[in-house]
Amino acid sequence: MARSKAPKTPQMAVTTVKDRSQWFLSRSTFPLRDAAPIALERFWDHLGDFTHVPGVEWTEAGPRNIPGRVTSLVIDPQNPKTLYAGSATGGVWTSDDGGDTWRSCWPRLLTQNIGALAIDSRDGKSIICATGEANLSAEVYPGSGVFQSDNRGFTWTSTFTTPSGGALDEASRATMPRRIGAIAFGFPTESGGGPRIALGAVTKTETMPAALYLDSGGNGLQPVTFWGDRSYNCYSVVFHPVMKDRIYAAIEPRGTLNGIWRTDDFGKSWVRLGKGLPGGEYCGRISLAIAPTDPNVLYALISDNTNDHHVLGVYKTTDGGERWKEVGGAHFAAERQLSYNNCIAVHPKDHEFVVCGCADLHLSTDGAKSWTQITTGQRGEPGSTGGLPKNYVHNDHHAIVITPEGVIYSGNDAGVASSHDRGVTWKSSGEGMVTAMFYAVDVAQSDSRIFGGGTQDNGTLITGIPPAKSDPRAPEGHFVRVLSSDGGWLRFDPADAEHVFGSTQSFLISRHKRGEPWACGDVLANWADVTIKDELLLPNEKTQRSLIVIEIGPSARKGGLAVYVGTSRLWRTSNDGETWVAISDVFDGSSISAIACSSTDPNLVIVGTSNGGIFRTRDGGASRWSANLAGPAVPKRLITGMEFHPVHAKTVVITTGSTGMPGVSLTRSDDATATGPAVSAAGARPYGHVFRSVDEGDTWEEIDNNQLPDVVYNALAFETHSPYRIFVGGDAGVWVTTKSDYTNAVDCGWASFAGNMPNVIVSDLSFHHTHRILTAATYGRGIWRHKAHEPLSAAAPIPAGANADQGPSAVGFVLDPSTAAPELLAPVDGAVFDNFPRTTLLSWQPVTGAIGYAIDVFFGGSWLFGIGVTEPHASFDFVGAQAGSWQVWALFKDGRRSPGSVKRTFQYTR
Repeated sequence: MARSKAPKTPQMAVTTVKDRSQWFLSRSTFPLRDAAPIALERFWDHLGDFTHVPGVEWTEAGPRNIPGRVTSLVIDPQNPKTLYAGSATGGVWTSDDGGDTWRSCWPRLLTQNIGALAIDSRDGKSIICATGEANLSAEVYPGSGVFQSDNRGFTWTSTFTTPSGGALDEASRATMPRRIGAIAFGFPTESGGGPRIALGAVTKTETMPAALYLDSGGNGLQPVTFWGDRSYNCYSVVFHPVMKDRIYAAIEPRGTLNGIWRTDDFGKSWVRLGKGLPGGEYCGRISLAIAPTDPNVLYALISDNTNDHHVLGVYKTTDGGERWKEVGGAHFAAERQLSYNNCIAVHPKDHEFVVCGCADLHLSTDGAKSWTQITTGQRGEPGSTGGLPKNYVHNDHHAIVITPEGVIYSGNDAGVASSHDRGVTWKSSGEGMVTAMFYAVDVAQSDSRIFGGGTQDNGTLITGIPPAKSDPRAPEGHFVRVLSSDGGWLRFDPADAEHVFGSTQSFLISRHKRGEPWACGDVLANWADVTIKDELLLPNEKTQRSLIVIEIGPSARKGGLAVYVGTSRLWRTSNDGETWVAISDVFDGSSISAIACSSTDPNLVIVGTSNGGIFRTRDGGASRWSANLAGPAVPKRLITGMEFHPVHAKTVVITTGSTGMPGVSLTRSDDATATGPAVSAAGARPYGHVFRSVDEGDTWEEIDNNQLPDVVYNALAFETHSPYRIFVGGDAGVWVTTKSDYTNAVDCGWASFAGNMPNVIVSDLSFHHTHRILTAATYGRGIWRHKAHEPLSAAAPIPAGANADQGPSAVGFVLDPSTAAPELLAPVDGAVFDNFPRTTLLSWQPVTGAIGYAIDVFFGGSWLFGIGVTEPHASFDFVGAQAGSWQVWALFKDGRRSPGSVKRTFQYTR
């Protein structure tokens, strides 16, 4: 077959496959309307420039029983009961019991957005993790690098370098791929260096780097430019298990060159495999699997490139890719959205045993001559075998692994599921994997133990309630699924926790029936459907916003609350949703994204829109609404949060979601003297994200004061007791005002309130008045709660240069200056060794409270490698007769570390 010339790469198209995409498209989806990842990384790199509240301890509240989306899954080749799972926005998790229980093995202070995992088959110790989800749907979040662990996930080191091989800095991060869906280990290099690595990245826009990247063994991941030096998609990459230089890759440079490519010289030249395959112009996302027992056998699951992304075909080769045959037939005709769920795996000991993952899982045990659908996403009615048929597995499969014993594991939108009998029966395997992706949260003011909210693809979840009439409350940390699909907003009657409204995707609104069980299947049974009738809606009003915002206004009469929901108009019901009345006209053509009701005046209502509009009524919408009140201070961006002050009746605060369209500078230069951590080196001042009005919305003033990171903010909550602090949450965690002056906008003061919370997206906040509990919903790490003690500790800055002495093996840990640096014992500084092999024992005094230690070894001033251990000693084998140095950090729970020890030098003479 003739070799093809390297083509040029045209621009990629944006693809969305989910109803919930509407919410993200207007809220926080890079690179559409949110901040570039570099803005968040700048904050992580410069923690010392920001103020924080010391000693903040959050409690992880769950759900422990309902995980969120898993994007990647690998098995320890030495122990098939040890698994590692990558969560879309919740970090990396590990299980030692075949997936029954899970614990986090990912640093708290690294990005939590995981795209792909791979494990070294030689020993099972080395794991590589690529961050940034690659499923092409609008709600996926970008990553911040590639990391490797050589101690089963205890410590991680950054492994992605610049094209020149140097360490990444802020300027060179522009070269780093942000959405990585495929990564693989290959043969080790002959020189004794590290293993070869291949990585596949995708992009929604040509402005972001994406390609096939290769590392020849310790030289850094470099992009393959055979298809041009512009961004292109690489969906899947596999190494041949015997031929060390052979790689197969699924490439999408667009047009006829889309398809499966092969190299036999580790990427120097490529050949497109086409005989029997569909034309490249018809191909979308492709997943590949190679049979370890017969590597001439490969399978490919190919999506078409239509809007619905149906299965174009399942293809098989038995001669290493020279000829292919379509083997799926009509079996996959009903499958769709394969740009989002698309995976395939082959049994490690049986090349005829293959599993395809789409919305459901499909199995062939005869080499793809026949297929069986082995899962269903239909839960059944409540009470029928617990509402879960034996072959129920949550829809949308993103990763499949098969053990040598034939156990099938699936990573899907609800965590991990496993089957020990070839897919006849399944069980969910997610206890302890706290990765639910919440859109919103509310807490019952009448009982602070009852709280919950809507989640991505796992419905609306509530804890503190009995699932059925005769059941006790759900165990602590366990939640009950009360509404199906993508859950949205939840609002409890302040006086009655059983009186609650919820919204779900496709514009649905439901109300819980008092006295009825809470749990539900896929059909509403214990909740009343109170959705606004179609005939009342304007054309396209229903499709503008899938997840409807809900708010409850004040009322003195129990059960007679005014409930508001927002489309492009504001709707109200005063009879529990039996009838709805539109109390406004269309505001600015976009959907309502936030609603605030005055706690002192039930007729005073303010709404914010996706276009950044702010509108007000003082008579409950009876006669008129104001025009847009946003004014020049508030940028034209999504209003994400809106709340009235608990006491000052005229004061209202809002948060905004995004930082601007790509290529557009949303900075202000009107204040040449502006200072603060958010101000750029050139003096440009970014737009603010938090604004306040003290006159019911007539005028607005920014109260960020350049003290907040320039990222997306999703939510706010007022403390309902003096001094009435403001809490805001977003991509950089939770922040709080440190002063209570509500007349001087430039003197609010802000500090990080994230404490021990992971680096995760905070999507909503709620404050419980009686018990003073702040509840934070996150998009990827469940719900966290904090008891707001009085008085709040005074804010204090993180020491300047907090991460300046952080070694590569301590990545993801932040300095705790109150801890002592390890005191080194042996070898002595300047030690000279002539032993061979060059095995060296390092030791140091134990540090009180440490859970482990990170050791870095340097050569010539450059980092050579790192070790993570749990005991105060370690050994390593040095490479070559040369001089070097070593340094140790003590590691503590919650992502803290000590200062680094002194450095000691050594010398090998042979």
